[in-house]
Amino acid sequence: MTSSTKPGGRSADRDPAAADALAAELTRLAEGYRRLPHSKFALRLEPYGDRAQAGYWLASQVTTVAQGIERWDSPRPPLWHRLPALGVFALGDQIAVVGNDLLAAYRALKDPRETLIWTPGDGRVPAEKAMAAVLESTAALRRAL
Repeated sequence: MTSSTKPGGRSADRDPAAADALAAELTRLAEGYRRLPHSKFALRLEPYGDRAQAGYWLASQVTTVAQGIERWDSPRPPLWHRLPALGVFALGDQIAVVGNDLLAAYRALKDPRETLIWTPGDGRVPAEKAMAAVLESTAALRRAL
């Protein structure tokens, strides 16, 4: 895995502990999906349905949070773009790529504790809170995988 496919390849950021912890979890999860045998993708994993749906759900959530961070200074919420479903064998790579996008957007913020970002349905929340939720979801999915 190269630094460009490893989530969070950069080291300089405002809150190293949060970003580094998420980068590590995203890397482990992406690798878990890359190594998952074809026969395991369809195994049930509640509440998502199966392991493939769980990976796509997480990648979609990461994408959404990244969009909210990237448009934090906009007076209106972004036009939410849906992550394309590329198939089960691309899930590891999708998680790595959208993880990189999220971490780059987060690291570009001046103060994640004070910066309010857009989220669908909730309006705005502090970036740090959104990242904590992504970290919790990522770690839970990695453990369940």
